[in-house]
Amino acid sequence: MQRSREELETMTPAELVERVLELQDLLREGLAVRDALHKILNDLLNAKAQEVAWYAELPEAQLSAEELAVKRAWALTRQAVSNPLGAVKASRRLLD
Repeated sequence: MQRSREELETMTPAELVERVLELQDLLREGLAVRDALHKILNDLLNAKAQEVAWYAELPEAQLSAEELAVKRAWALTRQAVSNPLGAVKASRRLLD
């Protein structure tokens, strides 16, 4: 649960330590999920390497709407594996 600054200021040192430990556990869990997703995406890209490369080389002007969506999805997947922060920014641009 997120606490306000006022709530944190009224907490005892022991309560603050407990809160920090809880947050560390949450961070560890989040990092473990991220690592698992990264592995899944990497395995998917390796299994579909030829399809990914084929779509990457196609000019967007020659693609149907469905093919363009697939090309962009593969591009986002590649970027998510190589540069997660960049993938978030790119996906926001594509959704706008």
